Amino acid sequence: MEHLQAWMTTAPLLLALLAILYLPGMLLLRLADVRWSLALGVAPAVTCGLVGVGGIALDLLRIPWGIWSFLAVLGAAAALVVVYRRVLHRNGQAGRALGGQVSGPLWTPRRRAVAAAAVLVAVLLHWIPVLLVVDPYVPSALTDPMFHYNGVNAVMNTGNASMFGAMNWNYGLRVLEVTYPAVWHAIASLVAAPGTVVETAHVLSYLVTPVIFLLGMASLGAEVFPRRRLMIVLTPLVAAGFVAFPDYMSVGKSFWPNALALALFPGVLAMGAAMVFDLARGRLARNWVRYTGSILLLLAAMAGLMLAHPTFLFTALWVCAPGVVVMAVRLVRRLWRIWPRTRFVVAALLSSALATGVLVVVLSHPQVQAAMSRPVIGEWSGFLPRLTSTLMLWPTTPDPLVLTLLALFYGSVTVLGIAVATCTRRSRWVLAAWLMQTLLILGVYFPIPVLSSISGIWYSDVYRLFAIQIVFLALLLPTALSLLWTRAGDGDDEDAVTWPSPLRPLQRLAGSPLLRGGVVLFLIAHLGLGTFLSWQSAYAPAAPAVGERAILGSPEELALLEDLDELVPEGAVVLGDSLSGIGYAPALSDVDSVFTQVTTRSLDQDGNFLGEHFADIHEDPQVCEVLRHYGIMYYYEDDPMRYEGELRDGGLPGLYGVDTSTGFTEVASAGEATLWRIDACGEIEPREDWWDQDWRGTPITGGTDSPDGTEGTDD
Repeated sequence: MEHLQAWMTTAPLLLALLAILYLPGMLLLRLADVRWSLALGVAPAVTCGLVGVGGIALDLLRIPWGIWSFLAVLGAAAALVVVYRRVLHRNGQAGRALGGQVSGPLWTPRRRAVAAAAVLVAVLLHWIPVLLVVDPYVPSALTDPMFHYNGVNAVMNTGNASMFGAMNWNYGLRVLEVTYPAVWHAIASLVAAPGTVVETAHVLSYLVTPVIFLLGMASLGAEVFPRRRLMIVLTPLVAAGFVAFPDYMSVGKSFWPNALALALFPGVLAMGAAMVFDLARGRLARNWVRYTGSILLLLAAMAGLMLAHPTFLFTALWVCAPGVVVMAVRLVRRLWRIWPRTRFVVAALLSSALATGVLVVVLSHPQVQAAMSRPVIGEWSGFLPRLTSTLMLWPTTPDPLVLTLLALFYGSVTVLGIAVATCTRRSRWVLAAWLMQTLLILGVYFPIPVLSSISGIWYSDVYRLFAIQIVFLALLLPTALSLLWTRAGDGDDEDAVTWPSPLRPLQRLAGSPLLRGGVVLFLIAHLGLGTFLSWQSAYAPAAPAVGERAILGSPEELALLEDLDELVPEGAVVLGDSLSGIGYAPALSDVDSVFTQVTTRSLDQDGNFLGEHFADIHEDPQVCEVLRHYGIMYYYEDDPMRYEGELRDGGLPGLYGVDTSTGFTEVASAGEATLWRIDACGEIEPREDWWDQDWRGTPITGGTDSPDGTEGTDD
């Protein structure tokens, strides 16, 4: 409970971030006559599309990113939607919501309350452990957060929120062009102020991301099963019981931009499902304005998803491939009947050439080739435990008894969900997507040709694939649970479901106290097991890491870093190993640090020179030359940490063992950490143009450029 009060003080940040992510998207979607239930799920993706595209456009126009420029982007987008509404009105299509009005049971106040309560319970299952374990004001000790804190700080200082330049500053002294998704950082920068980056990042990733994901799952459940209101209740609850997302990815690993993109994914799928179902009913085909508007809205949501993290382009293509193939076959059959043969053949050849060309271009991209060339890590040992892990989406124990119980627990409901999905037209694509994702998971676990290579696009990381699979399994399992819960012939709350032939003798038991009790027990056990595993795997490692062998050696060192801007003059730059703690300085106190992420970059010749030779400051005059050129006035000293099994003084020898007995003046200290003013080089003037990219692109220590593979983090 010690951190709960600290989290209470972040309530304004929470409200501000929710408003930024939901209100712009809701405004545009409601102007475009998108239904409320659908708009609620997809609004954050549309907002992220505005942020991603707007950041790129503003950078090209040399307009700084900020709240007012973002509102200008929103205003321009709203004006376009208003024009679209006028065209709809002129074509007699006004008031016809995207996705159509699906006939079914009315949303009574009781049903709304139950659905809202289910989402709230699901959200609280993720929030409560965070509120109890994580301190919002203490930086995470994991690898990636330091990069992301400083990425937000860079956007705030440069006004550049484009994925083609926002993260240029996170690789040491040398600033070169880097392509890296910056939507997450741009959103955080709209709310954060100097010195508040850490808590803003934590609120966005630990509290807001689960809300987006679970509301998106509820919206997806409502879209796929519009007349089965129980699905809206079950889908977020089942999703909340899995460990891989958002708990492990957001809290346990801190893959924050990736987590934001995955949180957007269910809402985007709901939008795509609405469009496909609307098209299948013939509503879009009868009016090109609605058809075009629907495509543009879906593209806006897809832009938000892919600009948040580009790997979701491949995710969407992979899991939707079966559905796309089915739609293409149906389209080909129809065109074969109604088009002249010459036109059909020409169109088929052109379409095939275009599809083949796009596939070749994508697969031949160097980064894709590198990803697919990752070493195969799977092996055939532990077959049954890995197969069970594929069902429950988390590694399991090899203990035979536990393995059997878990396989029966999840396997039985999964098999029933598969059987039901095959009998329900609207859910067959969910089954196909689940099967596609299962193939990737098996490709990581086992050495399967082609599949093991394709899984490299997702870093051959089974946990990332587990996280994506939650979206589909959290739809598949509720189809089985809702079947067991609903009484046979009860059409008041559910549409008719065709029972699989082998299970029809059990149909008369559906809705009985026995089966309803089983559904409740499954949910309790699933949520309880997920909470237990999440606590061990995600939340415990996320507890504040302050003390011996941690980056922050003591609370006093944290206070020192927070007060740096009061100890050094404005514009001062501090040199030190990022893992000494100084890498957090820009986020905690708005004082600039040379190294702002855990790893260094081979192209940063001047930064690497200091990392190797700063300890030679008394003998090597080039050290002072570099310090004066960049205005580096201070040195932060601490004991070396161990990172990936190696002490940091081995990789950065120049930043440790420095003789500070002469040529240095102590400014402040906390435990083993000491801040020194560098006097050995005489007077050093701070650079007022630290955030000017032009002069920082060329090193002064010489050296040749070489290919570099450290642009960014693993998320």
